[in-house]
Amino acid sequence: MSEYGVLLIGGKRTHQETHGPIFSDHPRCRLVAVAGEPDEPVFRKGSGRELADHLGVPYIADMDEALARDDVDIVSSTPHVERRGDVVVRCLEAGKHVYLDKPLAGSLEAIDAIVKTAAKADVKTQMFSQNHAPWVQAARQAVDEGAVGDIVAVHAENIFAKGRAGSVLPGTVRREKEAVERFTYVGAKREMFDVAVYSLAWVHMLTGRRVESVFALTGNYFFADHAAVDVEDFGAMALRLEGGVTATAIGGRFGWSSHPGSGPQRVVIAGTEGTLSAEAGRRRVEVYNAEPDFTPPEVDPLDPMGMWLGRAPDYVAMPKQRRVSLERALDTMAIDVAHFIDCIDNDRESELNAAAAASLTETILAGYVSAARGEEAWLPLPRE
Repeated sequence: MSEYGVLLIGGKRTHQETHGPIFSDHPRCRLVAVAGEPDEPVFRKGSGRELADHLGVPYIADMDEALARDDVDIVSSTPHVERRGDVVVRCLEAGKHVYLDKPLAGSLEAIDAIVKTAAKADVKTQMFSQNHAPWVQAARQAVDEGAVGDIVAVHAENIFAKGRAGSVLPGTVRREKEAVERFTYVGAKREMFDVAVYSLAWVHMLTGRRVESVFALTGNYFFADHAAVDVEDFGAMALRLEGGVTATAIGGRFGWSSHPGSGPQRVVIAGTEGTLSAEAGRRRVEVYNAEPDFTPPEVDPLDPMGMWLGRAPDYVAMPKQRRVSLERALDTMAIDVAHFIDCIDNDRESELNAAAAASLTETILAGYVSAARGEEAWLPLPRE
C-alpha cells in the first residue's frame, strides 16, 4: 500500500507539536513539510519554521504553494482559531484530506464555510477528540450492549490540571459576552471552547442525538492570565437533546496542583435500566513514598499557562507520583490519527467529520450566548 504524504500547517506551541510526530510514526504516513500560516499573529511568527527544524522537514512559507504539491495527500491543520475557516477551506479546495484541530473554528460563518466546502470535496475530514480513548470506547460498548437500557441523561466532564492556579484577584467578576471576537492569546485560551468540546464529543458519540438547546455558565476563579484578557477558566452547559434526553457538559482548566493526575475525565450515563459511570484511569492505586511532591515548573514567558510542550527542561512539568493507573497507557491522539487513516483507507466517513465537528462547535458558541444573556439558547443559532 502507498504512503500518504502529510503537510503540517501550524507551528510550535500548537497541537501540531504532538500531531506531527504521531503522523510521522504512522506506518502509512510520511511528513512532507511544514507550511506557513497566512496572517498569523505576531507572537506565532517563526513558530512554523521552529517546528520544521525540530522535525527535520522543509518549511514552505507559502501555504498555497505547499497545498499545490502532488505529494501532499493529508493536511494536519492547527492554525490559530481566527484563521481556521479560511485555512481549512483552502485545504479542502486543494483536494486534501484534513485532520482538523478542535474546535472547528471560531464563528458561524467559518464553520458553515468549512461544512459547505467539505460536502463538495471528495476527501475525508476528522476533528481530533478523545472519543477513541479505551475507557470511552468501553463505555460506548456497554451502552450499545444495553447495559443501561435507553439513555435518559448523560454527564460528561473534562478539566485540565495545567497552569499555576490561585493567581486571580479576589472579587474578580467577569461577565460573558455573546459575540466572541478573539480566541488566541500568548498565555490564555477560552477554556469552555477549548476543553468542553471533548465533553460534548462524548455526549454526541454516546447518544447520537442532536443538541436542541443549551443553558451555560462560565467562570473565573483560578487564573489571572485568563481574567487579564477577558476569557473564562471553565464553562458548564446543560443541554436538551432531541428525543427528550438531557445532558450536562463541563470543560475547563483548574491548575497543576488541583488534581493528582492530568485532571478529571468522566462520563455518567443514566438509562431506563441502570446507570453507568466511566472514568479515565479508574483502576489505579494511590502511592505514598519518599519521592518529592509535585511542584509546578518555572513559568515560560511564551507559554505561561503550560498549555504546550515545554521549550526547555525548566518549563516541563515533573511527573505526578501519587496516583498510578493499573491500565496500560495508550496515546489517545495516536489512536485518533490511526482511526482517521483507516477512514481514508476504507473510504468511510469519520463520526467526527467536519459536519459533526461544526455541530459541537455551534453548541459551544450557543453556550456563550446563553451565558451572556442568562437564558437558554436554542439551536441552530440564527444566521445573518
